[in-house]
Amino acid sequence: MKRLIALWMAVMMMGVSFARAESPTFNPRGEEAWYQAMLQDAQVSLGSNLRLKKVIERARAGEEITIAAIGGSITEGAGAKRPTECYVSRFAEGFRARYGADGGANVHLINAGVGGTPSTFGIMRYERDILAHVKDADNLPDLIIVEFAVNDGGEPTKHQCYESLVKELLELPNQPAVILLFAVFWGGWNLQDELRRVGETYDLMMVSIRDSAYPHVGQEWTKAEFFSDDYHPTSLGHGVMADCLLASVDAAAAAPDSAADVRLDAEPAFGTAYMGLTRIFGDTEGLEQYGFDRGGFLHDDKQAYKTPSLGRVCGPNFAHRGEDGAAPLTFTATFSKLLIAWRSVKGEAYGRAQIRVDGKVVAIVGGKNDSWGQSEVTLAYDGKTPVEHTVTIQPTTATEQKAFTVTGIAFSTAEN
Repeated sequence: MKRLIALWMAVMMMGVSFARAESPTFNPRGEEAWYQAMLQDAQVSLGSNLRLKKVIERARAGEEITIAAIGGSITEGAGAKRPTECYVSRFAEGFRARYGADGGANVHLINAGVGGTPSTFGIMRYERDILAHVKDADNLPDLIIVEFAVNDGGEPTKHQCYESLVKELLELPNQPAVILLFAVFWGGWNLQDELRRVGETYDLMMVSIRDSAYPHVGQEWTKAEFFSDDYHPTSLGHGVMADCLLASVDAAAAAPDSAADVRLDAEPAFGTAYMGLTRIFGDTEGLEQYGFDRGGFLHDDKQAYKTPSLGRVCGPNFAHRGEDGAAPLTFTATFSKLLIAWRSVKGEAYGRAQIRVDGKVVAIVGGKNDSWGQSEVTLAYDGKTPVEHTVTIQPTTATEQKAFTVTGIAFSTAEN
Protein backbone atom coordinates (compact mmCIF):
# COMPACT_ATOMS: atom_id res chain seq x y z
CA MET A 1 0.00 0.00 0.00
CA LYS A 2 2.81 2.41 0.94
CA ARG A 3 4.50 1.65 -2.37
CA LEU A 4 1.27 2.45 -4.27
CA ILE A 5 0.90 5.73 -2.41
CA ALA A 6 4.52 6.63 -3.09
CA LEU A 7 4.09 5.75 -6.79
CA TRP A 8 0.92 7.85 -7.01
CA MET A 9 2.67 10.83 -5.38
CA ALA A 10 5.61 10.51 -7.76
CA VAL A 11 3.27 10.49 -10.77
CA MET A 12 1.46 13.55 -9.42
CA MET A 13 4.76 15.37 -8.92
CA MET A 14 5.79 14.51 -12.47
CA GLY A 15 2.46 15.84 -13.68
CA VAL A 16 3.05 19.13 -11.90
CA SER A 17 6.52 19.33 -13.38
CA PHE A 18 5.25 18.60 -16.88
CA ALA A 19 2.49 21.16 -16.49
CA ARG A 20 5.01 23.82 -15.49
CA ALA A 21 7.26 22.94 -18.42
CA GLU A 22 4.37 23.04 -20.91
CA SER A 23 2.68 26.16 -19.54
CA PRO A 24 3.70 29.25 -21.53
CA THR A 25 3.01 31.74 -18.74
CA PHE A 26 2.82 32.22 -14.98
CA ASN A 27 -0.52 34.00 -15.32
CA PRO A 28 -3.67 31.84 -15.30
CA ARG A 29 -5.10 34.08 -18.04
CA GLY A 30 -2.04 33.56 -20.17
CA GLU A 31 -3.88 31.83 -23.02
CA GLU A 32 -6.30 34.71 -23.53
CA ALA A 33 -5.80 36.73 -26.71
CA TRP A 34 -5.20 40.06 -24.94
CA TYR A 35 -2.47 38.50 -22.78
CA GLN A 36 -0.68 37.00 -25.76
CA ALA A 37 -0.86 40.38 -27.51
CA MET A 38 0.54 41.98 -24.34
CA LEU A 39 3.53 39.64 -24.43
CA GLN A 40 4.21 40.76 -27.99
CA ASP A 41 3.96 44.40 -26.94
CA ALA A 42 6.74 43.80 -24.41
CA GLN A 43 9.22 43.10 -27.18
CA VAL A 44 10.76 46.51 -27.83
CA SER A 45 13.50 44.65 -29.68
CA LEU A 46 14.74 41.07 -29.82
CA GLY A 47 18.21 42.30 -30.76
CA SER A 48 20.93 40.05 -32.08
CA ASN A 49 20.00 36.52 -30.99
CA LEU A 50 23.34 34.81 -31.60
CA ARG A 51 24.56 34.93 -28.00
CA LEU A 52 21.20 33.91 -26.58
CA LYS A 53 20.97 30.93 -28.93
CA LYS A 54 24.40 29.76 -27.82
CA VAL A 55 23.35 29.98 -24.17
CA ILE A 56 20.21 27.96 -24.89
CA GLU A 57 22.17 25.38 -26.87
CA ARG A 58 24.62 24.94 -24.01
CA ALA A 59 21.81 24.74 -21.45
CA ARG A 60 20.03 22.03 -23.43
CA ALA A 61 23.31 20.13 -23.70
CA GLY A 62 23.59 20.05 -19.90
CA GLU A 63 26.38 22.60 -19.47
CA GLU A 64 26.37 24.75 -16.33
CA ILE A 65 24.59 28.03 -17.07
CA THR A 66 24.23 31.04 -14.78
CA ILE A 67 21.49 33.62 -15.13
CA ALA A 68 22.15 36.90 -13.32
CA ALA A 69 20.05 40.00 -12.79
CA ILE A 70 21.19 43.38 -11.54
CA GLY A 71 18.94 46.31 -10.70
CA GLY A 72 16.99 47.98 -7.92
CA SER A 73 14.29 46.93 -5.49
CA ILE A 74 12.00 45.43 -8.14
CA THR A 75 14.81 43.09 -9.17
CA GLU A 76 15.53 42.33 -5.52
CA GLY A 77 11.90 41.22 -5.26
CA ALA A 78 10.09 44.05 -3.45
CA GLY A 79 6.32 43.62 -3.57
CA ALA A 80 6.39 39.86 -4.07
CA LYS A 81 5.06 37.78 -1.19
CA ARG A 82 8.23 35.66 -1.14
CA PRO A 83 11.58 35.65 -3.01
CA THR A 84 10.54 32.70 -5.18
CA GLU A 85 7.71 34.83 -6.60
CA CYS A 86 9.84 37.76 -7.79
CA TYR A 87 10.27 38.13 -11.54
CA VAL A 88 13.92 37.07 -11.45
CA SER A 89 13.19 33.75 -9.74
CA ARG A 90 10.21 33.07 -11.97
CA PHE A 91 12.16 33.89 -15.12
CA ALA A 92 14.87 31.44 -14.05
CA GLU A 93 12.21 28.82 -13.30
CA GLY A 94 10.67 29.28 -16.74
CA PHE A 95 14.06 29.21 -18.45
CA ARG A 96 14.95 25.97 -16.66
CA ALA A 97 11.68 24.37 -17.69
CA ARG A 98 12.04 25.40 -21.32
CA TYR A 99 15.73 25.07 -21.96
CA GLY A 100 17.49 23.33 -19.06
CA ALA A 101 18.64 19.71 -19.01
CA ASP A 102 17.42 17.12 -16.50
CA GLY A 103 14.79 19.41 -15.03
CA GLY A 104 16.99 22.48 -15.27
CA ALA A 105 19.38 21.65 -12.45
CA ASN A 106 22.23 22.94 -14.64
CA VAL A 107 20.74 26.47 -14.74
CA HIS A 108 21.75 28.62 -11.76
CA LEU A 109 20.60 32.04 -10.63
CA ILE A 110 22.21 35.10 -9.04
CA ASN A 111 19.83 37.89 -8.08
CA ALA A 112 21.92 41.03 -7.58
CA GLY A 113 19.02 43.44 -7.17
CA VAL A 114 19.55 46.00 -4.38
CA GLY A 115 16.76 48.32 -3.28
CA GLY A 116 17.04 52.07 -3.80
CA THR A 117 20.21 51.98 -5.91
CA PRO A 118 20.99 53.15 -9.48
CA SER A 119 23.37 51.86 -12.13
CA THR A 120 26.04 54.13 -10.62
CA PHE A 121 26.17 51.73 -7.68
CA GLY A 122 25.56 48.73 -9.95
CA ILE A 123 28.76 49.27 -11.90
CA MET A 124 30.72 49.69 -8.66
CA ARG A 125 29.55 46.36 -7.27
CA TYR A 126 28.77 43.95 -10.13
CA GLU A 127 32.12 42.17 -9.85
CA ARG A 128 31.49 41.39 -6.17
CA ASP A 129 27.77 40.84 -6.37
CA ILE A 130 27.62 38.85 -9.62
CA LEU A 131 31.01 37.58 -10.76
CA ALA A 132 32.16 36.51 -7.30
CA HIS A 133 29.01 34.38 -6.87
CA VAL A 134 29.22 32.42 -10.14
CA LYS A 135 29.98 28.73 -9.61
CA ASP A 136 30.30 27.68 -13.27
CA ALA A 137 33.65 26.42 -14.51
CA ASP A 138 34.44 29.77 -16.18
CA ASN A 139 33.20 31.85 -13.19
CA LEU A 140 31.20 34.06 -15.56
CA PRO A 141 27.45 34.65 -16.00
CA ASP A 142 25.86 33.56 -19.27
CA LEU A 143 22.65 35.57 -19.42
CA ILE A 144 22.30 38.91 -17.61
CA ILE A 145 19.21 41.05 -17.07
CA VAL A 146 19.88 44.76 -16.42
CA GLU A 147 16.99 46.67 -14.78
CA PHE A 148 17.58 50.30 -13.79
CA ALA A 149 14.82 52.07 -15.75
CA VAL A 150 13.06 53.23 -12.57
CA ASN A 151 16.16 53.75 -10.42
CA ASP A 152 18.32 56.01 -12.58
CA GLY A 153 16.31 59.20 -12.26
CA GLY A 154 18.77 61.91 -11.18
CA GLU A 155 21.72 59.53 -11.51
CA PRO A 156 24.75 61.88 -11.74
CA THR A 157 26.60 60.44 -14.74
CA LYS A 158 23.69 61.00 -17.16
CA HIS A 159 23.40 57.33 -18.16
CA GLN A 160 27.14 56.86 -18.72
CA CYS A 161 27.37 54.40 -15.83
CA TYR A 162 24.39 52.48 -17.25
CA GLU A 163 25.98 52.22 -20.67
CA SER A 164 29.41 51.47 -19.22
CA LEU A 165 27.94 48.62 -17.14
CA VAL A 166 26.09 47.17 -20.13
CA LYS A 167 29.14 47.27 -22.37
CA GLU A 168 31.43 45.90 -19.67
CA LEU A 169 29.08 42.95 -19.31
CA LEU A 170 28.94 42.46 -23.07
CA GLU A 171 32.74 42.39 -23.21
CA LEU A 172 33.14 39.59 -20.66
CA PRO A 173 35.26 36.88 -22.31
CA ASN A 174 32.45 34.31 -22.47
CA GLN A 175 30.26 36.69 -24.53
CA PRO A 176 27.11 36.59 -22.40
CA ALA A 177 23.64 37.51 -23.61
CA VAL A 178 22.42 40.79 -22.06
CA ILE A 179 18.74 41.79 -21.78
CA LEU A 180 17.62 45.32 -20.91
CA LEU A 181 14.41 45.28 -18.87
CA PHE A 182 12.34 48.45 -18.49
CA ALA A 183 10.20 48.22 -15.35
CA VAL A 184 7.58 50.89 -14.61
CA PHE A 185 6.09 52.76 -11.64
CA TRP A 186 2.36 52.97 -11.02
CA GLY A 187 2.23 56.47 -12.52
CA GLY A 188 3.61 55.16 -15.82
CA TRP A 189 7.06 56.70 -15.38
CA ASN A 190 10.35 55.14 -16.36
CA LEU A 191 13.47 56.04 -18.35
CA GLN A 192 12.80 53.67 -21.23
CA ASP A 193 12.85 56.34 -23.93
CA GLU A 194 16.36 57.35 -22.89
CA LEU A 195 17.85 53.99 -21.95
CA ARG A 196 16.61 52.23 -25.06
CA ARG A 197 19.25 54.20 -26.94
CA VAL A 198 21.82 51.93 -25.30
CA GLY A 199 19.98 48.81 -26.48
CA GLU A 200 19.66 50.21 -30.00
CA THR A 201 23.35 51.11 -30.07
CA TYR A 202 24.52 47.56 -29.32
CA ASP A 203 21.52 45.67 -30.81
CA LEU A 204 20.30 44.13 -27.56
CA MET A 205 17.06 42.51 -26.48
CA MET A 206 14.85 45.07 -24.74
CA VAL A 207 11.69 44.19 -22.81
CA SER A 208 9.18 46.84 -21.72
CA ILE A 209 6.64 46.53 -18.91
CA ARG A 210 5.43 50.07 -19.63
CA ASP A 211 4.47 49.17 -23.21
CA SER A 212 2.93 45.81 -22.35
CA ALA A 213 1.45 45.25 -18.90
CA TYR A 214 0.96 48.83 -17.76
CA PRO A 215 -1.89 49.69 -20.19
CA HIS A 216 -3.89 46.77 -18.74
CA VAL A 217 -3.74 48.11 -15.17
CA GLY A 218 -7.19 49.58 -14.61
CA GLN A 219 -8.54 47.29 -17.34
CA GLU A 220 -7.89 43.57 -16.87
CA TRP A 221 -6.17 44.22 -13.51
CA THR A 222 -6.81 46.72 -10.78
CA LYS A 223 -3.92 48.77 -9.46
CA ALA A 224 -4.00 46.75 -6.22
CA GLU A 225 -3.78 43.49 -8.17
CA PHE A 226 -0.69 44.55 -10.14
CA PHE A 227 1.08 47.04 -7.83
CA SER A 228 1.79 46.52 -4.13
CA ASP A 229 2.41 50.29 -3.81
CA ASP A 230 3.31 53.15 -6.15
CA TYR A 231 6.64 51.56 -7.06
CA HIS A 232 6.64 47.76 -6.83
CA PRO A 233 4.64 45.00 -8.48
CA THR A 234 2.72 42.37 -6.53
CA SER A 235 3.49 38.69 -6.96
CA LEU A 236 1.07 38.77 -9.89
CA GLY A 237 2.94 41.74 -11.37
CA HIS A 238 6.26 39.97 -10.92
CA GLY A 239 4.83 36.93 -12.68
CA VAL A 240 3.71 39.07 -15.60
CA MET A 241 7.19 40.59 -15.83
CA ALA A 242 8.69 37.09 -15.96
CA ASP A 243 6.21 36.13 -18.69
CA CYS A 244 7.22 39.16 -20.74
CA LEU A 245 10.88 38.22 -20.46
CA LEU A 246 10.26 34.56 -21.27
CA ALA A 247 8.09 35.39 -24.28
CA SER A 248 10.86 37.59 -25.66
CA VAL A 249 13.46 34.88 -25.11
CA ASP A 250 11.18 32.30 -26.75
CA ALA A 251 10.64 34.60 -29.75
CA ALA A 252 14.36 35.24 -30.16
CA ALA A 253 15.13 31.53 -29.81
CA ALA A 254 12.60 30.69 -32.54
CA ALA A 255 13.75 33.42 -34.92
CA PRO A 256 16.37 32.86 -37.66
CA ASP A 257 19.95 33.56 -36.66
CA SER A 258 20.83 37.24 -36.70
CA ALA A 259 23.23 38.38 -39.39
CA ALA A 260 25.75 39.62 -36.82
CA ASP A 261 26.62 39.64 -33.14
CA VAL A 262 26.00 42.66 -30.90
CA ARG A 263 27.72 45.84 -32.10
CA LEU A 264 30.63 46.31 -29.70
CA ASP A 265 32.37 48.76 -32.03
CA ALA A 266 29.41 51.16 -32.13
CA GLU A 267 29.74 54.80 -31.13
CA PRO A 268 28.45 55.06 -27.53
CA ALA A 269 24.99 56.49 -26.96
CA PHE A 270 25.93 58.42 -23.80
CA GLY A 271 29.53 57.45 -23.02
CA THR A 272 31.55 54.58 -21.62
CA ALA A 273 34.05 56.47 -19.46
CA TYR A 274 33.19 54.33 -16.42
CA MET A 275 34.30 51.02 -17.91
CA GLY A 276 37.27 49.41 -16.19
CA LEU A 277 36.83 51.19 -12.87
CA THR A 278 39.34 50.68 -10.08
CA ARG A 279 37.12 49.60 -7.19
CA ILE A 280 38.10 49.93 -3.54
CA PHE A 281 36.33 48.18 -0.66
CA GLY A 282 37.27 47.45 2.94
CA ASP A 283 39.17 44.27 2.07
CA THR A 284 40.80 45.41 -1.20
CA GLU A 285 44.48 44.45 -1.32
CA GLY A 286 47.33 46.65 -2.50
CA LEU A 287 45.96 49.96 -1.21
CA GLU A 288 49.43 51.01 -0.13
CA GLN A 289 50.10 52.05 -3.74
CA TYR A 290 47.64 54.88 -3.17
CA GLY A 291 49.03 55.88 0.21
CA PHE A 292 45.69 54.76 1.59
CA ASP A 293 45.00 55.76 5.20
CA ARG A 294 41.69 54.75 6.80
CA GLY A 295 41.97 57.57 9.34
CA GLY A 296 38.89 57.48 11.56
CA PHE A 297 37.11 54.93 9.33
CA LEU A 298 38.50 51.92 11.13
CA HIS A 299 35.55 49.55 11.24
CA ASP A 300 33.36 47.36 9.05
CA ASP A 301 29.68 48.30 9.20
CA LYS A 302 28.04 44.88 9.17
CA GLN A 303 24.59 46.46 9.29
CA ALA A 304 25.04 47.67 5.72
CA TYR A 305 22.61 46.40 3.09
CA LYS A 306 21.84 42.68 2.82
CA THR A 307 19.59 40.85 0.36
CA PRO A 308 18.06 37.34 0.45
CA SER A 309 20.12 36.31 -2.56
CA LEU A 310 23.50 37.96 -1.92
CA GLY A 311 23.70 38.32 1.82
CA ARG A 312 26.00 41.31 2.34
CA VAL A 313 26.20 43.70 -0.59
CA CYS A 314 29.76 44.58 -1.71
CA GLY A 315 31.32 43.14 1.44
CA PRO A 316 33.57 44.95 3.95
CA ASN A 317 33.45 48.74 4.00
CA PHE A 318 34.94 51.77 5.78
CA ALA A 319 32.89 52.66 8.86
CA HIS A 320 33.42 55.57 11.22
CA ARG A 321 32.19 55.41 14.81
CA GLY A 322 31.83 58.30 17.20
CA GLU A 323 34.81 57.24 19.31
CA ASP A 324 37.17 57.01 16.30
CA GLY A 325 38.09 60.68 16.11
CA ALA A 326 37.98 63.04 13.17
CA ALA A 327 41.00 61.87 11.13
CA PRO A 328 40.07 61.67 7.43
CA LEU A 329 40.19 58.66 5.15
CA THR A 330 42.85 59.66 2.61
CA PHE A 331 44.34 58.38 -0.65
CA THR A 332 46.14 59.68 -3.73
CA ALA A 333 45.46 58.31 -7.22
CA THR A 334 45.39 59.26 -10.87
CA PHE A 335 41.85 59.47 -12.25
CA SER A 336 39.41 61.39 -14.42
CA LYS A 337 36.21 60.31 -12.63
CA LEU A 338 35.60 59.54 -8.95
CA LEU A 339 32.58 57.80 -7.41
CA ILE A 340 32.02 57.57 -3.65
CA ALA A 341 29.30 55.25 -2.32
CA TRP A 342 28.07 55.87 1.21
CA ARG A 343 25.36 54.46 3.43
CA SER A 344 22.41 56.83 3.75
CA VAL A 345 20.85 56.44 7.19
CA LYS A 346 18.61 58.91 9.01
CA GLY A 347 18.55 59.28 12.79
CA GLU A 348 20.43 60.91 15.63
CA ALA A 349 23.20 58.29 15.65
CA TYR A 350 24.31 59.03 12.08
CA GLY A 351 26.27 62.04 10.88
CA ARG A 352 27.58 63.63 7.72
CA ALA A 353 30.91 63.69 5.93
CA GLN A 354 32.85 66.09 3.73
CA ILE A 355 34.46 64.81 0.55
CA ARG A 356 37.46 66.83 -0.61
CA VAL A 357 39.48 66.53 -3.81
CA ASP A 358 42.84 68.32 -3.65
CA GLY A 359 41.70 70.13 -0.53
CA LYS A 360 38.50 71.49 -2.08
CA VAL A 361 35.16 70.42 -0.60
CA VAL A 362 33.23 68.82 -3.48
CA ALA A 363 30.33 67.32 -1.50
CA ILE A 364 28.85 67.07 1.99
CA VAL A 365 26.85 63.86 2.26
CA GLY A 366 24.68 62.19 4.88
CA GLY A 367 21.26 60.73 5.58
CA LYS A 368 18.02 62.49 4.63
CA ASN A 369 14.44 62.19 5.85
CA ASP A 370 13.70 59.39 3.38
CA SER A 371 16.92 57.47 4.07
CA TRP A 372 16.62 53.87 5.19
CA GLY A 373 20.11 52.41 4.91
CA GLN A 374 20.60 52.13 1.15
CA SER A 375 23.88 53.14 -0.45
CA GLU A 376 23.89 56.36 -2.43
CA VAL A 377 26.62 57.37 -4.86
CA THR A 378 28.21 60.81 -5.27
CA LEU A 379 30.10 61.77 -8.42
CA ALA A 380 32.89 63.51 -6.52
CA TYR A 381 35.04 64.38 -9.53
CA ASP A 382 34.16 64.56 -13.22
CA GLY A 383 37.14 65.44 -15.38
CA LYS A 384 38.16 64.82 -18.97
CA THR A 385 41.75 63.71 -18.47
CA PRO A 386 43.26 61.53 -15.73
CA VAL A 387 45.37 63.59 -13.31
CA GLU A 388 46.80 62.75 -9.89
CA HIS A 389 44.51 63.86 -7.07
CA THR A 390 44.41 63.55 -3.30
CA VAL A 391 41.04 62.60 -1.84
CA THR A 392 39.87 62.92 1.76
CA ILE A 393 36.61 61.86 3.38
CA GLN A 394 36.10 63.27 6.87
CA PRO A 395 33.23 63.53 9.37
CA THR A 396 31.96 67.08 9.60
CA THR A 397 32.94 68.97 12.74
CA ALA A 398 29.34 69.04 13.93
CA THR A 399 28.84 65.26 13.55
CA GLU A 400 32.27 63.72 14.14
CA GLN A 401 30.91 61.90 17.20
CA LYS A 402 28.35 60.10 15.04
CA ALA A 403 28.48 57.15 12.67
CA PHE A 404 29.16 57.27 8.94
CA THR A 405 29.89 54.46 6.46
CA VAL A 406 31.73 54.66 3.15
CA THR A 407 30.42 51.64 1.22
CA GLY A 408 32.98 51.79 -1.57
CA ILE A 409 35.16 53.97 -3.78
CA ALA A 410 35.72 53.74 -7.53
CA PHE A 411 37.64 55.78 -10.06
CA SER A 412 38.21 55.82 -13.79
CA THR A 413 41.35 56.63 -15.75
CA ALA A 414 39.51 57.04 -19.05
CA GLU A 415 40.14 59.94 -21.41
CA ASN A 416 36.90 61.51 -22.62
